Amino acid sequence: MNKFVSAAAVAILAAATGACQTGQPSAQAMNKEYANSKVYIGALTCNVSGSTGYVFGSTKDLSCVYLTKDGVAQAYDGKIHKFGIDIGYTKAAHLVWHVYQLGGLVGDATSTNPRVLAGNYGGEQASIALSSSAGGNWLYGGSNNQIVLQATQLQDSGNAGYNLAYGIAEMGLTLKN
Repeated sequence: MNKFVSAAAVAILAAATGACQTGQPSAQAMNKEYANSKVYIGALTCNVSGSTGYVFGSTKDLSCVYLTKDGVAQAYDGKIHKFGIDIGYTKAAHLVWHVYQLGGLVGDATSTNPRVLAGNYGGEQASIALSSSAGGNWLYGGSNNQIVLQATQLQDSGNAGYNLAYGIAEMGLTLKN
């Protein structure tokens, strides 16, 4: 089992490295690029509210749309809580997450159900904003704790805020009506 988790981590790290180098593609572009992947199942696009970090943490509201590789969409609401160093403020941002399902590595079929992301996640986050911003999140959880969300944020807006954050993140996603 540990070999399968290690293989998934290596695959996700490779995808993250590529995302850091190419910027932030659209959900449709990501789905086309990873169409033949056995673990990539779609892209989650979120509008993230701005916030102020109070040294130890912050909370941001999410409004998201998940697009499966098959082109089926589902809307979600959520919150992301950051714990650790979080100093400064950020403005609202747009973030695209790679969505992977680890179940495909251990013999289960990967899900095409657009409702599969509902649930709670936890993991690591880091970001810096000095007018422009860069950062990343690695979260694990969701349906049967088999979903991995990986986001790389590169925002060159000149107006992203001023913030330094590093620590753990906790996120909850609920289906929109």
